[in-house]
Amino acid sequence: MGRPARTTRASRSGKFPSRLTASREAAKFRALATLLVVRQPGVRRNVTTQNHYTFGDSERAARRLALLARAYEAPSRRLLERFAPTGLELALDLGAGPGHTTRLVHEVSRARRTIGLEASERYIEQARSTAPPGVEFMREDVTAPSAAVPAARLVFSRFLLTHVSDAAGALRALRPLLAKGGRLLLQETAALESRHPALARYYELVGELQAHYGQLLYIGRMLERFAEQAPYSVVHSTIERFEQPARTMAELHLDNLRTWRTDPFAQRTFDPTEVVDLEARLAAVVSGAERAEPVTVALGELVLQ
Repeated sequence: MGRPARTTRASRSGKFPSRLTASREAAKFRALATLLVVRQPGVRRNVTTQNHYTFGDSERAARRLALLARAYEAPSRRLLERFAPTGLELALDLGAGPGHTTRLVHEVSRARRTIGLEASERYIEQARSTAPPGVEFMREDVTAPSAAVPAARLVFSRFLLTHVSDAAGALRALRPLLAKGGRLLLQETAALESRHPALARYYELVGELQAHYGQLLYIGRMLERFAEQAPYSVVHSTIERFEQPARTMAELHLDNLRTWRTDPFAQRTFDPTEVVDLEARLAAVVSGAERAEPVTVALGELVLQ
């Protein structure tokens, strides 16, 4: 078989598609991705690895997660303040990374003990080096947690399900972590909208990359659909919309792009010239050389018990 045609949308002048064109193309792609993931929940997709984390655990990735934690602290804090049970002995944070969300969960919930679960040994080491009293970390595959993980009345997960290929299966696997009367709090991206052509194009490419691994960039708009296939009842479901500074988002995406550009699928599918141009445009937004309006973020929130 021949190599697949590379995905390229930049013209010879280096311009990216209009927002309208990008939105139409993205809508078609999201519809296709929805069919791929929802139609056969629990069945392994044709992917390289079942749960492929696109953004790595390098020093660059750790810096990006620190910026991500600052950018999304406010909505996560609000969700925890509203729905975390009181008088907690234990709270769990799923996909803890280097520990930013775990510390936030511990602070807001006032749990006596908070455990962050993380698969990366590198992140576990970083997280433990800065852990305050009452916060600890365990190396675990959170989509298949071991019996060593104790059940808790608060389980928090932000931007985890977007990186798994079977979201319904992951939710079923998490059920034993929830103690009687406990709550599972989920936050996932439902949409990212920008008038800046480089930002809009970035969202198209990263969505296509994640779909290759059976994942959904905008899984936040379908959380209830996946939860219906798992043994929970819904306490709260909404999509929060707010704006993030374009420079902040461009910095996050620039670090991501510099990581996933070496992904085998990206290398054989995306036009390398376009990727270089996209990197330059994002860097220009970060530096302020190019102005861009804030990015509109839609964040799906789901509270289960």
